[in-house]
Amino acid sequence: MMNSATSTNARRSEIPQAQGSGFQAWHFFILFSMVGATAVVIVSRDTHPAALLLLSAAVICSGLVGLAVSRAVAGFFTGGVDALPLPPQAREALEREKALVLRSIKELEFDKAMGKVSEADYAAIVSQLRARAITLMRDLEREPAAPLPAPAAVTLASGACPECGTTNDADARFCKSCGHRLESAR
Repeated sequence: MMNSATSTNARRSEIPQAQGSGFQAWHFFILFSMVGATAVVIVSRDTHPAALLLLSAAVICSGLVGLAVSRAVAGFFTGGVDALPLPPQAREALEREKALVLRSIKELEFDKAMGKVSEADYAAIVSQLRARAITLMRDLEREPAAPLPAPAAVTLASGACPECGTTNDADARFCKSCGHRLESAR
């Protein structure tokens, strides 16, 4: 059985390995910053230990900043990766996780209404759950590997979900109750 904390964490076995196990860019930046911190400590003689720690931390932080900048710049030069179709087993796993996350959101809203959860805790937890739900729904938007029946379109005039009948906002892409994709009638 999963609760809201475990259902929002992606399982390691379900995460595809995007890069090989060889040398990667972040390895270079970590090694560079560690070598730089060591060089700063060696060069700085007769320095207070607290100053050495601060200098080492500054050099390591500069390596992490270099990593962040390289990833940001690399984003401009790499093309978007086309998503592969979902195999039926992965689709079923995502559907189950989506149902768990949506159920967790409902339980959290109920607990808040009953006064069991503070406003600050509710805001923090619900934002994580909604972000995970949106990610799952986007993953489920990809074309399935095996043909599945197309979802029925919902007109914006009715605003009702074809699955559960819940009235949604006019600009909603997914049902707020069951998470079913809503199609616009443009």
